[in-house]
Order: sequence, then structure tokens, then C-alpha cells
Amino acid sequence: MKTLFFALVILPSLALALESPFESTVAGITIGNAHEVVPGILRGSEPAKKVGELKEFGVDEVIIFKSQTKTEVDEELAALKTLAIKSHHIPFKWKGLESPQIACEQLVKALQIIRRAQKANRTVFFHCTVGEDRTGMLAGLLRMEADGLSTEAAWKDEMCANGYADGNKQKPWHVASAIHKELTPLFFALAAKVEAGETLSMASCAGLDPRPTTRTCRK
Repeated sequence: MKTLFFALVILPSLALALESPFESTVAGITIGNAHEVVPGILRGSEPAKKVGELKEFGVDEVIIFKSQTKTEVDEELAALKTLAIKSHHIPFKWKGLESPQIACEQLVKALQIIRRAQKANRTVFFHCTVGEDRTGMLAGLLRMEADGLSTEAAWKDEMCANGYADGNKQKPWHVASAIHKELTPLFFALAAKVEAGETLSMASCAGLDPRPTTRTCRK
């Protein structure tokens, strides 16, 4: 009976959590939830078998912004190497963060890679699994730094609008609530620094103490 319950309830929830309903808005790329964040910098879902589209589009570097769950990261790294696309793996988690400081340092590392690529006029694609939560937070902070977006605009227009947490109505609530418990406070803590005029660096992560928040994407 327990096995049947798992098959009927848990597995569909996992399937929903791993598939984004948001389609690509980038011409020539069909990878789910793919969007241009700022000129030359793209976000999206895990490309999987569509990784060749990135080469055709002209992507120079890929940031895999997620921890490995099976062998998917190793497989993508191998595929990117074959395509001569520079890869960066940052094992950022969507829950069970080791500490706010470690998570912050991983976000800063991704931003530093993007900043260097922008200076070199190189195209970057970054992603987690579904391209909504970890990817969304990185995209929100990037737009605050690059476009001068307010915290509220980054939250609503870049994160929630592209499926962050409960911004994706199909996402199981236990997943969305876990994201709001750990990632959302981290975003607002770092966003406050950016809005105050700080360029995020490793020094920004020292003593970081994100506060719990009741913010959600749904009204």
C-alpha cells in the first residue's frame, strides 16, 4: 500500500518539480525557460540533450548552477567539452544549504564569472535543473547589478515571473515552501546590499545573517 501511495503521489510531484511550464523566449533555443537576462547572458533549464543548441546559438561559456543528483552534471560537462564550450560547475543547492556564507560565496562566484565574460564580450548560459529557483535568484541579483533594478522589480519581474518558487503554480507546495525557507531570505539579504550600492564580492558574504521572510510570489 505504501508503495502504491509513493507511485501515485510522490512521483507525480517529483515530475512536476523537474519540468518547467515556461517556454523559451530566445530565438533559436528551445530549452525550457530560456531567456536573455542582460545582453549576451542567458538563463534557462538544464539543456540535457539540447546542449547542441547552445553551440549553434554561439554560447561561449556555461555555468551549471546546481548540485549533481545522479550523473547529469558529469554528462553535461563531457558534452560541453566535446562542443568546445567552456564550463563552470558551481554545486549550489536549492535546500539543505551548508551555510548562508557558503551559498553566498557560490552566488558571488557565478556573478564574477559572468562579469569577466561580459568584459571579454563572451556569451554565457547559466542554469540549474528547471531554471526557476536557483537560476532565478542569480538572474535577479544580476539584473540588480547590471540594470539597476530595485529589489522589488527583480523579485516580481525576473524571479516570480519566470517561475521562482510559487511563481510556478504547478510546483508542489512542499518544494516552493522549502525554497522560500532557505533561498528567499538569502536573496533579500543580498539584494539589500546591492540596492545600497555594493558590488557583491566574497567580502559581502562574511557574517551574512538572512532573516526569515513571509514573502511569496502569489498575491
